[in-house]
Amino acid sequence: MRVFLLSCLCVVIPAVHARELTVAPGRAGEPVLSVAVAAAQPGDTVRVTKGVYREAITLAKSITIVGEPGATLDPSERLQLPWRQVADIGAGVYRAATDRKPATLFLGGRVLAELDERRAGAAGQWFWKTLLAEGPPLSGFTYIRALWIYRSDEKAVYLRVENNADPATLPLTAVWTRGAIVTFDAATNASIRGLTLAHGFSGVSFAKGSRACTVSECTIGPWDKVGVDVGSGAAGCLVERNEIFRGAHEEWAPIEPVKPRYEVWQVHKKVGFYDRIGVSVVRAGAGNRIHANHVFETFDGINVGDSSVESLDKPLRSADDGRDTEIWDNVIERTRDSGIELGAGCINVRVHHNVLRQTHGGLRFKLPRIGPVFIYRNVLLDGAPFNIWYSMDDSPAEGYVYHNTIIGGSPALVYSSFETPHHIGAPQWHYLNNLVIGRQGFFRNWRVQAPVNFTADYNVVVGGNKPYPDDPAKDHHSRYVNDVPLADGFPPRPQLDSAAVDAGLDLSTYFHGKPLPGCEPGYFRGAAPDAGAYEVK
Repeated sequence: MRVFLLSCLCVVIPAVHARELTVAPGRAGEPVLSVAVAAAQPGDTVRVTKGVYREAITLAKSITIVGEPGATLDPSERLQLPWRQVADIGAGVYRAATDRKPATLFLGGRVLAELDERRAGAAGQWFWKTLLAEGPPLSGFTYIRALWIYRSDEKAVYLRVENNADPATLPLTAVWTRGAIVTFDAATNASIRGLTLAHGFSGVSFAKGSRACTVSECTIGPWDKVGVDVGSGAAGCLVERNEIFRGAHEEWAPIEPVKPRYEVWQVHKKVGFYDRIGVSVVRAGAGNRIHANHVFETFDGINVGDSSVESLDKPLRSADDGRDTEIWDNVIERTRDSGIELGAGCINVRVHHNVLRQTHGGLRFKLPRIGPVFIYRNVLLDGAPFNIWYSMDDSPAEGYVYHNTIIGGSPALVYSSFETPHHIGAPQWHYLNNLVIGRQGFFRNWRVQAPVNFTADYNVVVGGNKPYPDDPAKDHHSRYVNDVPLADGFPPRPQLDSAAVDAGLDLSTYFHGKPLPGCEPGYFRGAAPDAGAYEVK
């Protein structure tokens, strides 16, 4: 049975069997999709035809939303405020009174960087008036191309756009609430597919313990805070084959290790609202899956953890948060911070077959506590300044990092920025059968007072930097060589006659007598496994 909702909701006849309801954009932008969602019964499908829907929706029952090509949910609206120039702050600074604080501002559809009035009030280079007048101290408005702040004591927005542009002449839009465009609210077996979600504070939120819900084949961006938030105990949810990007009015060219460009990150972290994350799996339930997404131009690509417990002095809120999370086949690139972050309990978390390219922080360990965590068959390209790094505290977790390929950028593995040294190091971490090709080699300890006590062996490394240069009994099966030539194609693979071939250890019994994931008996073809993410011979 099909029920059509064209511009308005038609009469719905109750039916025992699942139905298909079809909606088209309403007149004058009135909400129609939310009306259809309210009318749908468990098992129904709501088909969304091409057009722009100026609304956000909440799914609290087991229905499916399917977007036809060009179906876009965009809750933003034109920003019309009485702007006037504020010359005593600086040229190009404008003010407009408004009783309502916008959640996010967009210019030409791209997110504008917001200053937090609670954090930007101290005199100096990062004082809000100084920033509006001059931009960040090293780069001005070269990389951060606009800044705004809401002053609650004045009930006014202040805005500065590059080239001193008058906001009254610009295509400014806003959203006024901090909710997501699509919210799963204690839902079970609900899904969306094929939609474009644009210009929200966040894209998608799995909330209140939603179960077995899916977001697939959607374009999610621009958004301000989080692309997809898998939190609040959500379990068994799937985020698959989406394009997820923040879409900021900021410079997102490939990262260079220069301080002025770094101010894109500093504006948000020092005086703004912290991280902007592609897929956040924080305080989530078990068994969530993040598969085959393209995540780009965010701060962090995919996060599993909890920033409130990034020290061993702070007890875990729940050891089971994020248990059995699987992250695979994703492409993550051009991030201002980590490609993938792992923290909290990290019990049976699997990260495999991902490509991380031009990320600031590659794979970042923000204190995994328990494990086991399995990291394998990933390709990391041109990570700077980090590829794989322990960044917050010693890690007592059981971890396995094997059959990964790391090319270019910084050393493969770095100890860096341990906040509260507990002198544990990473004694249960194992680095095996990895291929590293770069000028800086395998390992660097960057001013960290923690023991170098992880297991490393059977790796093939160009660039030197052995983790145990003074202990020949350790890491003695690894090959430190001058060159590993690569075959044509992407992702890059070693040539058939390279040192990576047959260089690894058979890992089919390495995990307490059992196979490591992906290393079941028969998983390699030659005399031994090849080092790196691929079997090439």
